[in-house]
Amino acid sequence: MTTTGYIGTYTKKEGKGVYRFQLDEETGKITEVKTGYELEASTYVNQHNQFLYAVTKEGDDCGIASLKIEADGTLNLINKCLASTSGNGCYVSASPDGKYIFEAIYGAGLARIYEANPETGEIVRLIQELAHDYPTGPSERQEQPHVHYLNTTPDEKYVVAMDLGTDKVITYEYGDDGLKVYDTIDFEPGDGPRHITFHENGRYAYLVHELSNIVSTLKYENGHFTEIERHLTIPENFDGDTKLAAVRISHDQQFLYISNRGHDSLAIFKVGDEGATISLVDIVKSGGEFPRDFNITESDDYLVCAHQEGDYALTVFKRDKVTGNIEIVDNHETAPEGVCVQFLK
Repeated sequence: MTTTGYIGTYTKKEGKGVYRFQLDEETGKITEVKTGYELEASTYVNQHNQFLYAVTKEGDDCGIASLKIEADGTLNLINKCLASTSGNGCYVSASPDGKYIFEAIYGAGLARIYEANPETGEIVRLIQELAHDYPTGPSERQEQPHVHYLNTTPDEKYVVAMDLGTDKVITYEYGDDGLKVYDTIDFEPGDGPRHITFHENGRYAYLVHELSNIVSTLKYENGHFTEIERHLTIPENFDGDTKLAAVRISHDQQFLYISNRGHDSLAIFKVGDEGATISLVDIVKSGGEFPRDFNITESDDYLVCAHQEGDYALTVFKRDKVTGNIEIVDNHETAPEGVCVQFLK
């Protein structure tokens, strides 16, 4: 069985844009990595049906590119929708019906919603660009709002935004008129909320805080979040410079994985009580430098981790589905400046 994956990258050094790779799930080896589509600053990509949406920029203008996924996995540009702003996007997602695309702009602290055509994949227009205007946190990285994530909730009624600069998570209603604040939750000063993933039952979520290296277990109900647990994702005695990046849950909902940049590791947590609790299993070295993102194959057999720095290793881990533990089985391929891993669905 061969699985196709895509890597979103920076293009500041050696990165060319969106890379495409093949993972042989019989051997656990990546058989090829090639440029899928050259696209500036394509740091995050997300699939909706036969379309791949990517953040991008041209000069000072940033926005979204829409790409058609062909039968063989190759990519062709459909269109781009760009707007003038400072900074560029760091996250992109699509509503479940494909009618809306959401973009988080880190540098300028903006949340964007676009209209899309779910039949053709075309991005029709930018509906709204909403600037976050909240008090900021105490860290030097929190000099202004920094929107890091924007995606729909499991009930599909809301969009949730992580703001690293203000220690807030904001829930929005969304539609043809744009985004409207529905609820907010404040976290500890200096936490720096970054990414979130939900349990498939829709009642619990796991939020990683980039600056405090903490994962919060949250209860979710109708647009409202309540924090119920906090766990450190690095060894307590580690005093080096490190920050959290990605969070993913295994498809069987049994284990949570989190990447630590600086400590260069993946933290593994066992999920219990139908999603309400997590407990640390192990913290495993990622096999490279600055593990920005990773993802788990649909089979739950493998985890592939991309590294933004060093030799840009694409590390393949074999997963033990019973214990959640992971072991490196391949580390020979690279993706320059890799910061996002997505598998073709």
